[in-house]
Parts: sequence; structure tokens; C-alpha cells
Amino acid sequence: MLVKWIVALLVPLVVFTFVWAGEGIINNALLGLLFGVKTEYESTTLIFAAIFTIVFYATMLGLVGYMVAADSGQRSMYSLWLDIAIFVLVPLLLIITNGLVLGLSLSVIAWVIYFLIRNRILKSRSEVVSPLPSVSALDEMQRLSLVHRARLAGFWFAVIFAVIALVADIIFLLTGDLPADLLIWVVARTLVLPVAGYLLGQLGGRFALRFALSPKDEESGVKKEQQLEVLSRTRVREEAKDLVPNALPLRSTGAQRFYVLLLTAFLLFYPFIDRFLFGVGTEGRLASYGDAGYYVILALGLNIVVGFAGLLDLGYVAFFAIGAYLWGLVGSIQFQVLTGIHMDLTLTSWLFWPLLIVAALITALFGVLLGAPTLRLKGDYLAIVTLGFGEIVPVVLLELDKYTNGTNGLIGIRKPAFPGADWTTSLPFYYLILALIVLVVFANIRLRDSRLGRAWVAIREDEIAASSSGINLVNTKLFAFAAGAFFSGIAGVYHAAKLGSISPDMFSFGDSVIYLAMVVIGGIGSIPGVIVGALVVYALNQFVIAQLDTFATDPTSFINPIYTFIVKYVPGFTFGNIRNLLFGIILVLVMIFRPEGFIPSARRRRELHKVDAATEEVPIDALDANPGTSEFESSVQVE
Repeated sequence: MLVKWIVALLVPLVVFTFVWAGEGIINNALLGLLFGVKTEYESTTLIFAAIFTIVFYATMLGLVGYMVAADSGQRSMYSLWLDIAIFVLVPLLLIITNGLVLGLSLSVIAWVIYFLIRNRILKSRSEVVSPLPSVSALDEMQRLSLVHRARLAGFWFAVIFAVIALVADIIFLLTGDLPADLLIWVVARTLVLPVAGYLLGQLGGRFALRFALSPKDEESGVKKEQQLEVLSRTRVREEAKDLVPNALPLRSTGAQRFYVLLLTAFLLFYPFIDRFLFGVGTEGRLASYGDAGYYVILALGLNIVVGFAGLLDLGYVAFFAIGAYLWGLVGSIQFQVLTGIHMDLTLTSWLFWPLLIVAALITALFGVLLGAPTLRLKGDYLAIVTLGFGEIVPVVLLELDKYTNGTNGLIGIRKPAFPGADWTTSLPFYYLILALIVLVVFANIRLRDSRLGRAWVAIREDEIAASSSGINLVNTKLFAFAAGAFFSGIAGVYHAAKLGSISPDMFSFGDSVIYLAMVVIGGIGSIPGVIVGALVVYALNQFVIAQLDTFATDPTSFINPIYTFIVKYVPGFTFGNIRNLLFGIILVLVMIFRPEGFIPSARRRRELHKVDAATEEVPIDALDANPGTSEFESSVQVE
């Protein structure tokens, strides 16, 4: 067990530390902050980079303790190592060689291919549904044993990593790549790491015990096994997947807490470690991540309309345009031209924050205005009406040149104001879009789990049944259009402020198709899937397809022979001319091999994958007697 998890987690950590930038971050932070050596990085950058490394390595030590404590040992060592290689090592290497966004997007594609191959292999074996998982409770001795095992895992994980780091540093010292000032750190790290691993491994083990099955429920006093026996097989699996010990601890809720901690630390400190990871060009990368961020917000907003409520919207770009122009009219010189009111530029910038909400509310009102005439429409007819709305809005913005400057658009749009922030750089916009995404995701989760969210799902599945259940179809649909438009308006305001200029030709039907593709490719109705879909589509559209001509003309590129062959018979050919065709082919391939999307919701997965009657999961307490009979009354305990 120890070897299984130590190797699984140690290899990615060694790759990050010595192949990528982990060692560089640590050494620069120590030299600049503790030894007073002048480096190429600012002190603020070094401080935040140091905080990130502390959080990162401490979390890894706690994670190995949790995994060893939570693992039941049912899964083979090599199967685990294969998953770690596909889901951790491959993305790590792709990000190192291709950058963050493109590397993650290529990783998602690699994961999909891996899932397809693995599922076909499993189907070829004709494996049946596994029996119900073990749900036995742990006694006190078993709990102490798990903590002890986690403590050993953390200790030996840290010892092995410390030895590897010591050997690497000795080599670097002999080759002149390690400053002599850091010898004190090398010795201290070698001594401190095992102690930290021991303590953090124990902490990870105790955290795992929070998910262990208690002998009795604290409130009812009933054994947990008895509670689970009355649930369906699916519900038992759902309950048991988070219990400790677990056959798949990588997917458990406890492990997800560690992932969230790592992701949060990475996102918060990313602007300060970007240069360590990818070299020069931080400003441009942060700007591109800001663009990817508003794609995520647009996809989440459209997911409410299409994914939750099942209303096909092909004119979603119109709300994006309305939000952008609302801030553009207020935040530019056009406001003074139209009203004659002279406003201080600093005050105008501060108006961004209230206008962010006001513009979103006005955009939501336009969503209601669109939804009202389409209440009786669905399917293709609804799509045609929304498509028309999406085409009308840019034309109206173009023709109202007295207010919008027509084809010239609005320029000189003010950026937000915030104490201590320099909005001429991309750093404040990075944190702004990060905060907006967090708020939008939180709102989406709350809406999905609310009474309104369940009403949307009911309408999507069957409007007649939903209406018969007492759901107000009119209000529910209007709320869906309004909520989707609200988030699109937020993205529009952000985009206008970041770009500084907008024009009607920036909002076209093609953009609506791109936004819809994000939802479909990621997984309709799935919030994590939609986020992944937005990032993948953005990377494909902006990095891969847009730069194919650059790759093709490079003699070292693998597509250069293909490009040369095509140009030989089609002079003047460029991949830019068939950009939409290539994007369409990618969409078709995804829909053929992964119709439910990259990360589908559970309902969507069940809809698109038929369950064999022999292996269909039937509730344990399914009725064996006909309703109305005495056997039925006794089985359901009718008094």
C-alpha cells in the first residue's frame, strides 16, 4: 500500500520540482528573501511564490497520508499508476511544452481518448455490475491502524523526496548550478521534511477518518449499515464512494478537498509564479486568461437556458452585446455627448462597480422581453426566434449611429477603479474575472439546487408533466431567460472595460454558435463540464486553429508535409481560409465519440448510454407485489 501511493504521488512531484519550476521557485525565494541576494524578481513576487510553494508541498504531504488511509487496497497498483500517468503526468508534460490553456485543452482530449479506449476494453470483457460495496463500520483499533498507516506514508514519502532532492542538489552544486549560499537550506530541508511528512501524513489520516463509517448514527442511534440497506443500489454506491476505506479514493469527496485547496492556491498565486513556470510574457498570458474567463461566464449563463431549462438559444451573443454597450455608453465620452453632463474621469471609473449590476439587470430585462413572445415555442421554432433576436441586436446597434457611433463603435471606454490597482496592466483584470467566475459558479450551483432549478429540469424533461405538478411554466421559463441574460451582461461589461473599445461587428451569429458549442462539448447541464468546455473551445479556437498556418510553415512541424502537399495542388491555400470547417469537423468528431460531453451530468450520461437489462440497477426495496393486495400493504407497512 505504501509503495503504491508513494510512487504514484512522488513521480509527479519530482517532475514538477526538478523538471519544471519547483526548484527554481524555492531557490529564488530563499536567495531573495533570506540571503539578500539580488534576483530578477521583485520581492512581492518572491513572497507570494514562497507562500504558494509552502501550501503546495504541505498539501501534497497531507494528500499522501489521506490516500493511504482511505484506500481499501482493492485496486491494483498498476491500474492506479496508469491513471496517475494519464491524468497527472500527461497534463503536466503538455503544460510544460505547450503552455497552460493549450496544454489543459490537449489534456482533456487525451482524457477523452483514454476513456473511450478503456470503456471499449471493459465492454469487450462483458463485465457485469459489481455487487454492492462494503459498508461496514470501523472500530477503534481499525481507526488507529489507518492513522498509523497514514503517518508512515507521510514520513517515508518525505524521506524519499528529501533524499532525491539532496542527490539532485549535490549534482547541481558540483556543476555550479546551485549557489553555495543554499547549502544551509539543503541541510535544513533534509532534516525538516521527514518531520513535516510525519505530522502532515497523520493529519491527512485523521482527515480521512471523518469519512469513515460510524457504528451508529449520532442522531437516530440506528446502525449506518441498516440505513443503507433500504436504499437502491445506485444510492448505496453514491453513499459508499466517499466512505473510508474506499476502492477509488482519488474520486472521493475527501480527495476533492485537497484538489480544491491546490487549485485555489494555484489560481490565487498564479500571476506571481507564471514567470517561473513559463518565462517572459506574463502580461500577454494574463490577458488571454482574462478572455478565456469571460468565455466561461458566457458558457455558464447559456447553460442555465440550454442545460437546465432545455430552451435552445441561438442568439445569446445579443445579451453579451447589450451588456458591453451599456457600460460603453456610460464609461466613455459618448455619455457626455449624449447627455451634456461632464463627469470626472475618476468618478466614471468608479461607476463601473454599480453599473456592473445595473447593466446585468437591464440585460436580464431584455432576456424577459425575448422570452415572453416565445413561451409557446420550443425546439427548432424557439431556436429560429432566438437566432433572429441575435441578428437584430447588432443591426440595431449599427443603425443607431447617433448613440452608438455605428460602424466606428465606442472607443476610450474607461476601466474600473480600485485602490492600489493599476488597471493599465492585466493583473487586476485577472483577479476581477477570477472573482466574477467564482460568484457566477456559486450562483449557478445555488440555482441548480434550488426549487427553481428543479423546476427548470422538470420543464426540460416534460413540460406537460411539469405543468401538472403545479409548476408555473411562464414564470419558470422567463426566469431562465433572465438568469442567462444576467450573466451574459456581466461578461459584456467586463469585456468592454478590458478591451476599451467595442463595435457591432464584434458580436455575430458565429459567436453564439461558439458559446453553444462550449455547453454541448463540456456537457449540457454540468457546471464543471461547461467550464472545461469553455476552456477547451477557447484554446482550440484561439490557439490551435488560429495558429495552424504558423505551425504548417515551420519545417520541423509534423503538419508541414501535409501543408506542402496541399499547396502543391491548391496554390494559395491557408488553414485560415477553412478555419470554420476545421472547427466544425472537431465538433462533429466530439459528438460522435463523446455525445454526452467531456464531463456530463449523471442524468445526461444515463440518457445517452443504454443500460443492459441484465445489469440494470434495481432498487433493493423494489415492489414484488401488486398495489392493492394484502402483500403490497404489508410490504409498505400501511397501517
